Amino acid sequence: MAAFDFSEFASPLPHPGEILREDFMIPMKLTPGALARAMGLRDRTRIERLSRGAQPVTADTALRLARVFGSSPQFWINLQTQHDLSKAAIEGRDELAAIDRLPAFT
Repeated sequence: MAAFDFSEFASPLPHPGEILREDFMIPMKLTPGALARAMGLRDRTRIERLSRGAQPVTADTALRLARVFGSSPQFWINLQTQHDLSKAAIEGRDELAAIDRLPAFT
């Protein structure tokens, strides 16, 4: 098992909302309202917040995005996880660096 390098992140990886906005909504000329309707949502608030990076991708959102874009829910959840891990690694860099690996795992 490879050790995770907490020092590798200079800044957090993109929020999934940025990917949604830049790689899907803008090229497809989708408004938050149009995407929300396609996803079966009652209003556009979730999509507006997500595309601003103010809301995380939930399991439900990942399933809905996967359905409308023909992708996998794992794609969306993984984007969120990568963003969260990179952010936590930056915020906790010093504290994490001070943790020693157990001898059985060196």
